[in-house]
Amino acid sequence: LVQLGKHTLMAAIPSSWIQRHGLKKGDILEFNEVENKLVLTSTAEIFEKKTEITILSPSIAVVWRMIQPVYTSGYDEVKINFKDHKAIPLINNSLELLIGFEIVESTKNSITIKSISKSLDEEFEVILRRTFLILEQMISLTNTFMTKKEKSLLEEINTLEKTLNKYTLFLKRIINRTGYKFPHYMYLIVTFLELAGNHINYLCIYFKKNPSLRIETESKKGMKQIEVFYGEIYDLFYNYTEEKFKNISEELPHFKWFDKIKDFEMRSNEKATSEYLVLLSRQIAALHI
Repeated sequence: LVQLGKHTLMAAIPSSWIQRHGLKKGDILEFNEVENKLVLTSTAEIFEKKTEITILSPSIAVVWRMIQPVYTSGYDEVKINFKDHKAIPLINNSLELLIGFEIVESTKNSITIKSISKSLDEEFEVILRRTFLILEQMISLTNTFMTKKEKSLLEEINTLEKTLNKYTLFLKRIINRTGYKFPHYMYLIVTFLELAGNHINYLCIYFKKNPSLRIETESKKGMKQIEVFYGEIYDLFYNYTEEKFKNISEELPHFKWFDKIKDFEMRSNEKATSEYLVLLSRQIAALHI
C-alpha cells in the first residue's frame, strides 16, 4: 500500500487482470466489501476472446467434447480445423446447443463460429429460472408417464432435456465469462440441475427401450416423492430460509426412499436424481452463508 494524501492508501491493480478484461483509462470499476475481502468488478464491456481448435476424429465423442469447453469457457470466436469432412455435420449439430453462436466463415478444412448476440449475457436470471422450471416439467411428465404410459410423453421429456442442456451450457458460459456472483456455488447449482435432468432422461430412455416393462409401485412412489422434493428445493432457491434448508437436509431421500425398488435401472436413476437434488440444496445454502 502507498500513502496518497492524509486519508487514502493506494494499491496497484495487476496488469494481467486489466488486460484480461480489456480495461482502459476512464472505465468504471466497482468495489464491494465481502467479509474480509474487497471484491473488484469491471462494468466495462468484455472484449472478444478468440481461440482455435483442431478436430482429429470425426466422431461425436471428439467433436462435441472439443467444442463444448471453448463455449462454456467464454470464447466469442472459435476457428475449428478438421481433417475429415465427416466432422462438418457433427459441428453443425453441436451448434444447435450453443445459444447465440453461428457459423461466420467456412473453408475447405475449417469452420469459424462466433457469438452474434452479446445482449444474451444479461439474461442469466431469466434463463436460470427457465432451467429450474424445465427440470420441474421433466419430473412431472415422468410421473404422468409412469401412470398412463403414453409414449408421446417420452419424446416430450427428451426434447425438454435437450433444452435443459442448452440452457445449462449457456449459464456455465456466462459464469465463466463474467465472474457471476458466487461463481463456484452457482456453477455447481447449474451442474447439478443438468445432472438431475440427465438421470430423468436416462429413466425415460429405459422406458422407451422396454415398452412392455411393468413399472413397480415403489418406483412410482419414489418419483412422486422426487417431484415434491424438487418443489421444496425450487422454493428454497427463490425464498430461502434456514428452516426450509433444515427440513430438506433431514429428508435424506437417497438413503431412504428407493431401497425397495427391485428394478436396477429405475432404482439407480431415481436415487441418483435425488442425490443431485440434495447436493443442489447444499449449494443453495452456501449462497446464504
